[in-house]
Amino acid sequence: VTGTSVAVSPVALVAVADFCRGSTQLLHGKQRSAGLCLRATDVDWTVGDGLEVSGPAASLILAITGREPALSDLSGDGVETLRSRL
Repeated sequence: VTGTSVAVSPVALVAVADFCRGSTQLLHGKQRSAGLCLRATDVDWTVGDGLEVSGPAASLILAITGREPALSDLSGDGVETLRSRL
């Protein structure tokens, strides 16, 4: 999220992103990210098919787990689809 800076290893970011994207009942990441291509711009992580949503991995994680403020850090044709799922 803009204005927030936390040092996290790329390996940890990818592990958390994978977990959150696959989560169904707890975080609903699977439902929110369905049909979207998520692409991190700061670590090597791209998953899914469909409209693209790109940005920092931490912002992608926050957005797919329902945190609306993170959307301001993201770009791509799939952002509005993701916004509608929050």
